[in-house]
Amino acid sequence: MGTKRTLLRFGLGLAALAGLAAIATACSGDDSSSKSTATGGSAGFTAAGYKAAGLDQAKNVTVDAGANIKIGISSALSGDVKSLGLPIADSAAAAGDGVTIAGHKLEFVREDDLCTPEGGPAAADRLVKAGIVAAVGPICSGGTRASLAIYDKAGITHISPSATAGDLTTPARPEGPYVTFFRVPVLNSDEANAQAKFSIGTIKAKKAFVVFDTDDYGKDLSQQFQNFFKAQGGTIVGSPAGYEKKQTDFKSIIANIKAAKPDMVYMAGFYAEATPFLQQLRADADLKSLPFMGGDGIKNDELLTGAKDAAENAYLALPGTTGPKFADYKAKYKDADSATFGPEAWDCATIIIDALKKVAKDNGGKLTIDLKALNEAIKNTDIDGASGHIKFGNNGDRAGAIVRFFQVKSGKYVEIK
Repeated sequence: MGTKRTLLRFGLGLAALAGLAAIATACSGDDSSSKSTATGGSAGFTAAGYKAAGLDQAKNVTVDAGANIKIGISSALSGDVKSLGLPIADSAAAAGDGVTIAGHKLEFVREDDLCTPEGGPAAADRLVKAGIVAAVGPICSGGTRASLAIYDKAGITHISPSATAGDLTTPARPEGPYVTFFRVPVLNSDEANAQAKFSIGTIKAKKAFVVFDTDDYGKDLSQQFQNFFKAQGGTIVGSPAGYEKKQTDFKSIIANIKAAKPDMVYMAGFYAEATPFLQQLRADADLKSLPFMGGDGIKNDELLTGAKDAAENAYLALPGTTGPKFADYKAKYKDADSATFGPEAWDCATIIIDALKKVAKDNGGKLTIDLKALNEAIKNTDIDGASGHIKFGNNGDRAGAIVRFFQVKSGKYVEIK
């Protein structure tokens, strides 16, 4: 499912939405920054995958004279995580402000994927029927997983700024990864590895109680954290406690935390539920100063305004950094500093636009776009973007990862250097 460069990775569920199987995640570095040497995993795109998408040969789309080139945006435009989804959508659209290709304007078609497994495919179906040539999104892992086959069947390449579950690029199908899917966020496995290292090395925690959103993002991120925390010498105490979205009463979970006597609480989920959770946690005098660690889906300005004093001293991880083009992004989108996954969304749209400029052919006012050539141009991306350097491995994952840490001090996120 934020904030001063804070989601969801919701994979965010929200999103977002991670290291099941073949995601390479070698993290190293100090307590506040962890770098990955991931290069896209071991399972790559296959000839059978291209054939399944109809991209083993030319697949032309014609844009009529005077018509706009349609690019889709699948994001959470309503619901509990719209504070994450709307800035993502706005950031992607901002990348196309004033851009034309061979005299054709860009038109960003937005659809609400709700950051859910039901909303994702519904949005994908509407976008495909609207005649898009490529898309930014979906933003959450559950919605993305449920949408992959729809985009693939249509031969529509889509790039997610925030879906982070590892198995999205290692699906259990003989054709291998979906060749039409790419993503630019740091994966859950990278974030969880860095969080475990930070918890043990900086917080000095030996025993952690884990709480998680039961969507794809929360389950995957929490399991990744448990694996890395135990591998680095820590112990998980109490049974990991799952909760559903929109839950507001956490008293039973908090009673179990109190009984387990952990050194810290780890939460994998979104700010909407983290807000009441922290308020109720801090209402117990015995738990008022218990260290709390959350992820990118929680680090959102909504947490600060909602939880207020209860958020004080909380630790939050934020995968990613800012790159050379962040200033360009900020010049077009005034809320760039507070848009979680905003730079990634800008980069997703930029990658699509750059690829369109390379492959679109003017035929007497009409524009011909070969979806196979567009997919290939996107695959060969090698740019310095708003979120740093972007290059894709042979399964659609972005190579490399950086994870930063913040602590809430006096109602603000302060980066830990």
